[in-house]
Amino acid sequence: YKVKVRKVIDGDTLLLEDCEKIRLIGINTPEVQSRYRQSQPGGEAARDWLQKTLRTPVVWLQYDAQQFDRYDRRLAHVFLESGQYLNALLLEQGLATLTLIPPNLLYADLLIKAQQSAEQKKRGIWQMPSYQRQHASTFDVDKSYSGWQRWELTPSRLFESRKYINLMVSESLLISIPKAQRALFPPVESYLNTPLEVRGWLRKQGKQQRLYVQHPSAIIPLPR
Repeated sequence: YKVKVRKVIDGDTLLLEDCEKIRLIGINTPEVQSRYRQSQPGGEAARDWLQKTLRTPVVWLQYDAQQFDRYDRRLAHVFLESGQYLNALLLEQGLATLTLIPPNLLYADLLIKAQQSAEQKKRGIWQMPSYQRQHASTFDVDKSYSGWQRWELTPSRLFESRKYINLMVSESLLISIPKAQRALFPPVESYLNTPLEVRGWLRKQGKQQRLYVQHPSAIIPLPR
């Protein structure tokens, strides 16, 4: 679908000429300052790059299996008139992080390769102190962690709840994989007693904090 961009809201969200919001599938950029959120390192750089890239505001949208997120924003793969895939370009520049959420996996392989390229070249966020790997030994259950993070963890036990397969790092720190996405992952037992880098957001629930992982690209085995 050929559309016209009215405004860049942030690095991964566009406002179209008809006032519909478009959220770029498969990526996440740091927050920019607003009434509701504090800015995060790299957020303004992603927004500014996107504004420059979209000086010619015509783009093409391609939808995936799920068209709306929980905030009622339309989800899309966005292409420039040149044919370049904007979602992947943001990853290649190190301005965004990979956030694959099934069932929207149409270009998953391209997006994974784009992030790997930026990471290898230490572009953008990959050289920023705020996005370096943290070790589980520094984890504090009473602390509120905000934003996308990278954690080095070694799960030692597994249990299943109604909706999740849970890998326990400690009594207060868990990795939770939706049972609905089990088929995408290797046997979850293979993650036990293995050093892993797990990427995503920590969610606090009572005396525990959980990293919810919906795609195996967010779990990277580390050398022992």
